[in-house]
Amino acid sequence: MMIKMKKTLLLMLLFPILLLGQKKEAVYKKLANLTCDCAEKKAQEKNLTSYDLGICIFDALDQLDVKDRKTISYNPDKKIETGMDIAKNVGVEMAIICPNYIKITKDEDPPVVDSTQAVEIKTIKGSIDSMVSNGLKFIYIIDDNHLKKEFLWLDAFEGDSLFIKGKAAIGDSIEIQYIETNYFDPKENIYRKYNVISSIKLL
Repeated sequence: MMIKMKKTLLLMLLFPILLLGQKKEAVYKKLANLTCDCAEKKAQEKNLTSYDLGICIFDALDQLDVKDRKTISYNPDKKIETGMDIAKNVGVEMAIICPNYIKITKDEDPPVVDSTQAVEIKTIKGSIDSMVSNGLKFIYIIDDNHLKKEFLWLDAFEGDSLFIKGKAAIGDSIEIQYIETNYFDPKENIYRKYNVISSIKLL
């Protein structure tokens, strides 16, 4: 009797987890179908690329209702942060629904990287104007020419503890080393050049 009760209790505990898993899978399949339809249309106009598929996935995400977004923990205000893991799961479903499009992107030639070309690290000085979080973290400074400059806090960098521990404040003079890098902006549907921070120090 005790064993039967334990089994029943275990099933009651597992049921919500299994149900959530089924709901997520249903949303991933919906996204995969929408993405496959989008990819089919694009393939009729041009050679399909992984970039095109990425656009199609984000377009599909924008078509979800609030309930479906909540099911897969998707936040449209944080597309990159919450969308990347979702895209992987959608890709698994697409491999079943429209495998030809997945194969096309896998067959693309990888980009050629010139290993002899060093990454240029630039330096700028100024005073901290503001810090903004909108899915990504940006630090704005006013440089010596009184121009406002934007810098992206993407990864850990030397001096990030100044901000984490609250030792750097608005108006403080700082020196920033950064790298200019192109990233895709899904909100604007374009590639943007970002000044990615590599180090910061107080002056």
